[in-house]
Amino acid sequence: MASEASRYSYKAISASGRRLRGHIDAASEADAFAQLVAQGMSPLDLRRAAQNDGATHVKPTEPLRGAGRTARKLNDKLIAELLSSLAALLHAGADIRSALSILGSNAAQRPVQAFCRTLSNQISGGEAVDAALARQLKASHQFVAALAAAGQASGDLAGGIERASSILTTRIKLREQLVSALSYPAFVFLSAIGAVLVILLFIIPAMAPLAQDNGATPPASLALMIGASDLLRQNLVGALIATGLVGLLLIVAARLGLLAKPVDQFLMRGPFRGIASAMVFGGYAIALGSMLSAGAPMSDALRLASRTVRSPMAKSQLDALSQQVRQGRSLSSALQGIKAMPPAVYRLASVGEVAGALGPMLVRAGEMEEGAAIARIEAVGRLLGPILIILLGGMIGTMMAGLLSGLSQLGGAALQ
Repeated sequence: MASEASRYSYKAISASGRRLRGHIDAASEADAFAQLVAQGMSPLDLRRAAQNDGATHVKPTEPLRGAGRTARKLNDKLIAELLSSLAALLHAGADIRSALSILGSNAAQRPVQAFCRTLSNQISGGEAVDAALARQLKASHQFVAALAAAGQASGDLAGGIERASSILTTRIKLREQLVSALSYPAFVFLSAIGAVLVILLFIIPAMAPLAQDNGATPPASLALMIGASDLLRQNLVGALIATGLVGLLLIVAARLGLLAKPVDQFLMRGPFRGIASAMVFGGYAIALGSMLSAGAPMSDALRLASRTVRSPMAKSQLDALSQQVRQGRSLSSALQGIKAMPPAVYRLASVGEVAGALGPMLVRAGEMEEGAAIARIEAVGRLLGPILIILLGGMIGTMMAGLLSGLSQLGGAALQ
């Protein structure tokens, strides 16, 4: 006995790239999907519609268990590669489910396979691509769902996903540059701390008996170092336990989000506020420009771009932009009203508004600000390394000079 046909509402992209929506009658959701593919369309959203007094209502999709768990096992590099491959397959004409099936079957990493499978199941269940991505991805990757939503709104899902991959790749490069710029000063600092501990824990205790056996009063510099060495050795276990507890408390506080606000305030208002503002608002400008270039409406682009900002202080200021723009204020003027906004962003935004190229100009401004921020970080790193070497080398040299001078004075007193 043939099953009764049901009506399904769909959103799809035609072979010519147009965004289409409508209804189709089919025996099952899989049959409806197959009919759309046979007609040359790439389904984006397919849901069973319930009829009630002539009105069509979309049946809500039940959340899947374990949503979001698989993406936690994926690092930024794997997600960027996955998104890039997904965009390439969509550009080649594959529908979203087929593309995910191909990527999942060819992936060597199990987390990638699980991610593709879960995402495909959610989309097959009628959930929109951006909503499925939002549920699967971590909070730090929510901009991917935002760009996918912008791509769906403009009928270019592949372009939206490709831009998300590009932004994530840029973030990886920025992080690598940041680590590279600060690794040398950090190595110098840790090496100096290690040298001081070696002097206090091993060298001074080996020479302290000379001062004690001599019977003479040691010089002030040597007496101070002997006292510091004795204090450190007597309380070494307690110091290590205290350090471990402080580190554990910091980790727990970071996991609970208790450090986010203090760290954000320090970065956005502290001595490095120029660099932090350039990184935060530069990334926002790139995301907003990418969405506008993809054809997303201004109100949607502003709302979605704010989801890419991780700084609570910056996000609270950017959330008010949408209302200002709806009230008739130009975007460049609204951006200029944000206190920490880099001038290049609203200046190039003004040029883009006049030239009709707001999206590309915002992307360019964001890239300029991020590049300038990295250049300043690298300059600080290059300057900080030699400064630390001079300061810490001077400190260690002073300690050794005081130690040798004290021993020399003790030796002279013993000969007399």
